[in-house]
Amino acid sequence: MAQNSFIIMFCLFTCIMSDENQLQEKESDPTYEKFQHVEDVIEHQATLYMLYRTYTTDRNYECQYIQFGSKSATDTYPATLRYRIPGKYFMERKEVTVTLTKTAYTKPQDGRPKQRTAPNALVYTKVDEDEEDDESIKGSHTYPLIYADPDICAVMRDSTRDGGFGCEMYVSSSSTQPSDVCKTVYAGSCGNVKNNVWDTGCDQALEDADDIVWDE
Repeated sequence: MAQNSFIIMFCLFTCIMSDENQLQEKESDPTYEKFQHVEDVIEHQATLYMLYRTYTTDRNYECQYIQFGSKSATDTYPATLRYRIPGKYFMERKEVTVTLTKTAYTKPQDGRPKQRTAPNALVYTKVDEDEEDDESIKGSHTYPLIYADPDICAVMRDSTRDGGFGCEMYVSSSSTQPSDVCKTVYAGSCGNVKNNVWDTGCDQALEDADDIVWDE
């Protein structure tokens, strides 16, 4: 893994130095396929905390994280999204179903189209479709995994943001920092903008949320 990480770091630094103004669509590059197996991320990181992202939104939710349940017989994952609305001290909760899917490569390998061997993207679907739409669950949009370091971090693409280049950095715990490779992938694929989502007050909000007895 260390040798693979060194190779990836070298390639990424080369790309960034060759054209620092051109973001790379690594989620569509077969070279990175083995780092984009999204089911491995779920199995290694049952809870993912959004540390920062490239975009801002009208509601600008804070303290966002997702908890994955066990895989169902239909090959989907039940999951819980939690977040805090600015100005409030408690966290909201939404139940979703996560489906794993494969996205097509836009870059051929050896002059021929390449097929993925494993799912690389997440699709969120609200459990209660009658609930009012909000930015924490954006319909059934597909979120490709750009790169993941097992047990540490994951860089996800939100192509509905920033002209198709929106990104989110996730970590495996609220105190974990992304690996150097995750940071470099984020810089090369997403740019240098980092809007913090998990701030100093989120850990207390998380503790308070754990004390709440939710209605089943």
